[in-house]
Amino acid sequence: GPSDQVVPGNALVVDKSLPFTQLGHFGNSFLSRFECSRCNCPVLEGLTLIDTPGVLAGEKQRIKRGYEFEAIVKWFSDRVDMILLLFDVSKLDISDEFRRVILAARGNDHKIHIVLNKADGVTTQQLMRSYGALMWSLGKVIDTPEVSRVYVGSFWDEPLKNENLRELFEQEENDLYTLIAQLPRTAAVRKVNDLIKRARLAKVHAFLLDHLYSNMPTFFGHAKEQERMIKSLPSIYSEIAQQRSLPLGDFPDPRMMQQLLAPLDFSTFKPLDPQKLEKLEHLLTIDLPKLLQIIPEEQARVSVSPAAVSQVMGAPTPFAVMKVGGASEQSVYQAQWLRPPDVAEYEAEFAQLQPRDGKITGEQAKEKMVESHLPSTVLHRIWALADTDGDGLFTQPEYALAMHLIKMKLSGQDLPIALPPEMLPDDLRGLEGAT
Repeated sequence: GPSDQVVPGNALVVDKSLPFTQLGHFGNSFLSRFECSRCNCPVLEGLTLIDTPGVLAGEKQRIKRGYEFEAIVKWFSDRVDMILLLFDVSKLDISDEFRRVILAARGNDHKIHIVLNKADGVTTQQLMRSYGALMWSLGKVIDTPEVSRVYVGSFWDEPLKNENLRELFEQEENDLYTLIAQLPRTAAVRKVNDLIKRARLAKVHAFLLDHLYSNMPTFFGHAKEQERMIKSLPSIYSEIAQQRSLPLGDFPDPRMMQQLLAPLDFSTFKPLDPQKLEKLEHLLTIDLPKLLQIIPEEQARVSVSPAAVSQVMGAPTPFAVMKVGGASEQSVYQAQWLRPPDVAEYEAEFAQLQPRDGKITGEQAKEKMVESHLPSTVLHRIWALADTDGDGLFTQPEYALAMHLIKMKLSGQDLPIALPPEMLPDDLRGLEGAT
């Protein structure tokens, strides 16, 4: 949004410009806990992040939620483009509610990606054991032959506890953030794919309801026949699939359908409308294939620039990992940091890096900056802030500024979005590109 704003749940569901209107039927107990935060951040353009509350263990906590948590997870999982399941390397157990949440996302297994977080807190050998234990636990819950992608890393901006795995964490973070950054570009294809999926499901539903209606007795025994057909729903699926040449994979979960059909009266169903079926076939065979042909041309016309793919983080740096730190950018900076660095303090250190024409390259600076043990995502931001002229090289004042920002981060302060003018050394004031 144009400004930072928090919108409560009841206001969200009445705003027809947002895709949350259907959540109104979950009631006030859910809506009072549902809210939307809007931020004026370029990374969030074309991207919505949905965070769930902490998953509880035990039946008592589940009941005390006061709303249908699994049903809401199912609603979101059917509509989102990516589902991230987060595990801490020291907490790999899957609670009862977490298991139900994963099962609620069934049918969207291709969207699920696993994140093994805080992996810098263990040794390489312990990480291998944790990874194996996680895959074993997930194998009992995610019932698919394909192995879910697991991203291993330390997804926060604190110093790494295990420097030996820095290269692995950088590669994993690059893979994950590149995938997230490309979501808006491929959204159109996924929406058409979802439309095709829903159209095929509507076709199957039409044939199923027509079959149930046509097999109801004319006068007596409605209840008994209806009960019999609900119990034999899997065999009815097979019969319809054979008669109509439909794949069984298009049919919905029989257990879910049995629950939905139980309170209904089959005699009130309407017979199949051939004209509507013909329109649906036309949509599947002619209209949607044409739409799929248009999408690649549209993607080429509005292709994503490298800067956009790299999370709008500007020019490449020696620490270019596609991530924006998750910490708050609105912290109040202590007075000791809101000042220019002492350039003379870093004169000897800068000279040891053997500058050429008064400047050092990214590789030369990287050698010194990684000694802070900060993740490359943070060092990337520090480089972008300190390289005030954007030439990809460091002068001595820029190097001093980078070291000042590193000390600031290590003290617990958040990095600014843009460099405050008060932090610029005198030699850098007025330079083009300074912020």
